[in-house]
Amino acid sequence: MRRVLGSLVWALLAMSIAVLPFSAVASATSPRPLASPAGALLVTFDIQVDAGAADYVHRAAQAAIASNEDLVIVMNTPGGLLANMQQIVRSIQDVQDARLAVYTYVPPVAFAASAGSYIALATNGIYMGSGSIIGPSTPFVVGGDPSEEQHVQNAMVAYIRSLAEKNGYNVTAAVDMAQNNTAYSAVQATSVGLVNGTSETLDAFLTAVGLGSATITRFDEPLYDRFLSFISDPTVDGLFILVGIIALVLDLFHRTLFLSVAAVIFIALGFLGAQIIGASVVGILMLIIAAGLVILEVKAGHGFFAISGIALGLAGTYLLAYNVPYSPSPYGITQYVILGGTGALLVVAFLYLTRIRHALMAQPKLIDPGKIVNMTGRATTDLVPGKDGVANVGAEEWTAQSDQFIPKGSLILVTGYGDGKIQVTIAPAPASTSTGSNEPSAAPPASP
Repeated sequence: MRRVLGSLVWALLAMSIAVLPFSAVASATSPRPLASPAGALLVTFDIQVDAGAADYVHRAAQAAIASNEDLVIVMNTPGGLLANMQQIVRSIQDVQDARLAVYTYVPPVAFAASAGSYIALATNGIYMGSGSIIGPSTPFVVGGDPSEEQHVQNAMVAYIRSLAEKNGYNVTAAVDMAQNNTAYSAVQATSVGLVNGTSETLDAFLTAVGLGSATITRFDEPLYDRFLSFISDPTVDGLFILVGIIALVLDLFHRTLFLSVAAVIFIALGFLGAQIIGASVVGILMLIIAAGLVILEVKAGHGFFAISGIALGLAGTYLLAYNVPYSPSPYGITQYVILGGTGALLVVAFLYLTRIRHALMAQPKLIDPGKIVNMTGRATTDLVPGKDGVANVGAEEWTAQSDQFIPKGSLILVTGYGDGKIQVTIAPAPASTSTGSNEPSAAPPASP
């Protein structure tokens, strides 16, 4: 009898050990409903992972908690910033802490790539359509040395492992995505237990997760979050700053209120976006130096400083993402083409502007500034002591100063010239000959 009992114990132990390797796969075969929700809130996540996306999911998560609804993420993303990915994972955790479920659906021919794969693994259930992929998940650090790359990669490997363990997905497959830059098709991911299964339509997916008869409310991305996403691109930020600087310089040659305001807005948006992504100080300093070179070109006028400033500005734009962790890299062929094309366009525009400047400077002045003293003209504006005004002398507008108040339209006399400004006073009234009547004299003036 004792021998029979012993054999039975060993048999049960052997069976339990044999089942252990498949536990991760089994736990990922069906989602775990956590509550009886009133319905589900649907988020269309067909955007990059950035500050706007993080705010979008946070708003949706809070709305789901407030209305006691599950959260459904329909995903098609190439990835993005790792810091914003972690913010999204925390928002998902907030929903789960409220005993509600979060599900991910990757439609046919869609992506849960890079940072998106971490977000998917943070949810309670994942279903994929045919032609879709999940991964690869290896992080990138722009400009980072091998030790920095390895440091970030090790952290992300541990992070994706913890997400897979927490939600019952195949840990080995999840780690493989981050460690070896591996991607899985829908069939492969399902077969290894990395996702729960495949669904070709949204309705089939909702039925699979138990929400087939639930009320589904779409939660669209707010306009503000789209704006955040737009300026969270380092290429956009750098080009905004560079174009704003060029616009300011152009305004020195052709003063318009519109150009000045546009330049300030572009520069402000560029620095705002750089602050949002946590841009590299090196990149920002290079852009500031580039601005100095472009402004110096106004005085030099030969084009060298302008071209150097534009080249340095493009390099600074690239380095805005320096040491910022991404998955995948924020720079690809499209970004390089945009940077190169914009740089070439700015160089051509500045060379053309330099040519115009030289042509204008070569034109003779209507009046030699050295001969303007003792000439008369009219005050174009009120001339107030201590302030610059404008006067018209010899059919040209001059910056004018006066020690006395002179009303607009008054006859003025030029008493001096210096630093590009004329000194004026009220001109004495012209002498006239009286004939005893109100009519002007017809006699010719006396010869000197």
